[in-house]
Parts: sequence; structure tokens; C-alpha cells
Amino acid sequence: MTPSAVSLRTKAAVALAATALICTALAAVPQAAGAETPHRADALSGPSGRSPAAAQRVTGPQLFDDFNYVNYTDPSLTQHGWTLRSGQGGPGVVGATWKPQNITFATESGNSIMTLRSGTNGTAAGTEQTEIHNQRKFLYGTYAARVRFSDFPVFGPDGDHMVQTFFTISPLNYPLDPDYSELDFEYLPNGGWGIPSSALLATSWETYSENPPQEVNVSTQERASFAGWHDLVITVDSASVTYYIDGRLFATHSDPYVPESSMAIHFNHWLIDLLGVNGRKARTYEERIDYVYFAQDQVLTPAQVQTAVDNYRATDVTFEDTV
Repeated sequence: MTPSAVSLRTKAAVALAATALICTALAAVPQAAGAETPHRADALSGPSGRSPAAAQRVTGPQLFDDFNYVNYTDPSLTQHGWTLRSGQGGPGVVGATWKPQNITFATESGNSIMTLRSGTNGTAAGTEQTEIHNQRKFLYGTYAARVRFSDFPVFGPDGDHMVQTFFTISPLNYPLDPDYSELDFEYLPNGGWGIPSSALLATSWETYSENPPQEVNVSTQERASFAGWHDLVITVDSASVTYYIDGRLFATHSDPYVPESSMAIHFNHWLIDLLGVNGRKARTYEERIDYVYFAQDQVLTPAQVQTAVDNYRATDVTFEDTV
């Protein structure tokens, strides 16, 4: 992860107070039955019973990763462009440690899944966070991932201000750099940043400055639980950025928040602070990722994304990168 990307995430606590923030609170949407399965049981059959292999394929440069790896030291991760973060630094609790060994891979329901496990014992030294990112080479096109958000810890007391993410980002070369770009899906299972309860945020950035603090972004939020598996899609062209969840339009942001420079794809899981739970009993939370997909210079519908993913899986392709 680039140092500028690290420093960016440290300023997230004040981002939602920016004057450019647009906050939309919508009604909760009930979770569909079967949401705990990594991918839908009917995903391999399209309209009229056609197999995905028979459906029209997306052409052009694409990235697809099914996260079919052995463990965090698997050399294929590096070969496929991934970096697992280690050491310390923002965002999150000052003094926390990014632990690559807390990123694990396993098979669930016959499918490979990546898990980001993060948690704390109530102290900075006892706080562990996780992050993985790909190369900086993505701009216009369609970004997608299937992610399982969680509201409750795997063990220990609940209530920490966790952030579970799928986002893209470029370096900030200098304060208020107009070429800076960032697009975020962020889930807060226990609130944070002044939000009292669970919320999903879609935020598009124009730029920022750390000193003096100044944020230029636009954000849409929905205050509801999003625990379970969800299909996240972000489309980017020269005019707008559009966010979808489970095929539903979630937000549309336009200039000046459209990215101007290439970005890297990230997933991370971290703590905003240590104020959510009193006491020093250990607790751990999980974010899981089924796959990530990108189609360069193509604005796809969520249904087209699903077809592309189904085509990869129907032909037993677990990784492709032609971007």
C-alpha cells in the first residue's frame, strides 16, 4: 500500500462532516433468504434455462479473481498482483498492527472464499487489522465484488466501530491534488463517525488536505443492517460514478467526483477507535470476499457482471487478468 493511501484513510473520521457530504437515510431492506451462501444456487442458469457459457461473453480487458489460494504466503497472490499489508499506520487505531496472517482462504459450499479477520482486546497494542490490494491500473469501467458483511464478532463482546470495505484509491501527490481519486463501499456494523447504528456508505472523493483538514467528497448512506452476502458493483465513466448493491441502484455521483487517475483495488477491515466497547476482553470480527471482477472501459449492468462471473466459473477459470 502506498504511503499516501495509508495517510488518506487516517482522515476518514472527519470526512463525513465535510460540506460536500450528501447523506441519504433510506428504509431498511430485508435480507433475502439464502443470503449466507457465497453465490446464488441458481447462478449457473440464465434466462430460458441457458447455461452461462451459452450467454454472450464480455470482451475486452478484464480482471477476475476467485481467491482460490492456499494461505497468505501463497506465491500466486504476488504473481496475481496482490499485496497483503503489514506493519502499522492509518487508518484506524493509532498503534494497531496490520496482520497479513489474519487473511485466510478456505472452501465454503464448494467455492473459495477469502476472509479478513480483525479485532482487538481494547488496547492499541492488541488491535489487529487486515488489508489486501491489487496494482494501480484501473480507471473507467465496472468494478464488482461479492462480500459478506458481519454485524457480530466471531467471539467476544460486540459493539466495536468496525469498517468493512471494498474500495479503489490513488495516491495524493500534494494537498488538494485535483487528480486524486477514491471510490468507497464502507459498511459500519456498529456505527461510527457520528452514525449511531449499522450503515452502508458509498463515497466518491474529489480530493482532500490533511493540514489544514479539508475534505471534498460526496457520500450516500443507508442506515440498516447489511449483514450477509451482497453483490457490490461500481461503474465509472467520464460523466458519473454509479453504485449498486444486489442489483439495486444505491447511489449516483457526478463531477467533480468522477476519478481522474488510475486506482488500485482494495479490501480492508479496521477499527475507527476503541470507544465502542468498555473493557479488555478480546473480540474478533470477519469480512469475507467471494470474488472480485473488473471490466475495463465498459459500463455493465449488475446482471451482466453476474453473467461474466458465471462464465468464468462454468469454465473453471479461477483467475484472469488482461487489464
